[in-house]
Amino acid sequence: MTKFPFQWNFLWVVLFSYAFSVIDCEAQEVHAGKDGEKRRSASWYYRAGEVQLEKHNWPGARESFDACLHEDPMYTDAYYSRAIVHEHFDSLNSALVDYNIYLEFRPDHHEALFSRAQVRMRLNQNALAKDDLLKLRAMPPGPTTTVFFRQDAYTGAVDKVFTSKSSDKGYIFNALGMVDMKMENYEDAIQYFDSALVASPNDPDVLVNRGTAREKKADTTGAIADFQKALFYNPQHAIAKHNLGAISKGKNIEKLDLKLLDEAIEENPNMPFAYAERAYVNLQKGEFAKALKDYDRAILLDRKEPEYFLNRGLIKEKLKDLQGAYSDYTSAIKLKEGFEKAWLNRGNLLARLGKLNEAVEDYSVAIVHSPDYASAYFNRAMVLNRLHQRDLACKDLQTAERLGSKIDPKAWKSVCGN
Repeated sequence: MTKFPFQWNFLWVVLFSYAFSVIDCEAQEVHAGKDGEKRRSASWYYRAGEVQLEKHNWPGARESFDACLHEDPMYTDAYYSRAIVHEHFDSLNSALVDYNIYLEFRPDHHEALFSRAQVRMRLNQNALAKDDLLKLRAMPPGPTTTVFFRQDAYTGAVDKVFTSKSSDKGYIFNALGMVDMKMENYEDAIQYFDSALVASPNDPDVLVNRGTAREKKADTTGAIADFQKALFYNPQHAIAKHNLGAISKGKNIEKLDLKLLDEAIEENPNMPFAYAERAYVNLQKGEFAKALKDYDRAILLDRKEPEYFLNRGLIKEKLKDLQGAYSDYTSAIKLKEGFEKAWLNRGNLLARLGKLNEAVEDYSVAIVHSPDYASAYFNRAMVLNRLHQRDLACKDLQTAERLGSKIDPKAWKSVCGN
């Protein structure tokens, strides 16, 4: 099953700098280096980087900030600006290092704290991200030279512009709600989204986030109300449409109105989870060709989601593409080493191909990651029996039954005898 998405908006930062002439700076700020060669100063490189940043010349900005810090490793502001560039290139660990250094010098800098929290969320350092946001919530608004452009994660379109000087702090409550969503603290997340909606009652993104949290709490009625309200304020909100379609699927898959999923994809063809949701529906209905096409598209858009590879592997098995299925299960495992379902499915495939010892190994890894995984014990028992290791097979079968598997009498007789 695919994950139920909430409105995750990445936040890019643009710094507004003073205009200046690079030529003038070059004339004014050079000094003698080794052997008398002319070298520009750290401040020259920093201001040159700011100009490149303003022009969205990201490689040039990175080069300038690197040069600035090479000249003067204590040039504090360059760490903050370079962190922004690292975020653009999705070099999140490098961005985090630079934000950490900057905040050592300026621990109460609003924009840096908020930006570091965003990076930490994306790196799944959720508790640390929450610490940053709670600190930011408690701080009085300070002076700012930074404007945050909130962008849709899939279209890149700017839908909100704000600064961290905003007095209502609704953006902080929304971010806190998203952190608690990632930590599966859904009740706390709902309370934070409530606070964000006090500041911005008609914000469709926050409504989608709260609706998703309510869905996780099994409050289907509340979730539907939030998604519908989000669509009232933004009729083209693709994620709201997707989530309404997903709730319909949860109620009765045979009666799912695919129209909402189709509309969500039509409105925003770059949302991988919408394709994956529609693919899962078709997988359950036995329409494997349609499902495969949608999972292909979902994976093209997001190659970091292991469930997409797992489910596409299942489809490929149905379509007799065993090598393709093996490759997809392996990709899922590489993305998430503890993904016990992927280990189980690959073990099943190996057993189907007659590679019994390799299958036992995969089942064993699945059990290491999930010690109460009854299916893994049962399937390993069947393969061990084929390898004539009946004592071990019988022990696994007994464990599978203890964990809740219903064992057919024929299986008992085949593995454990009378």
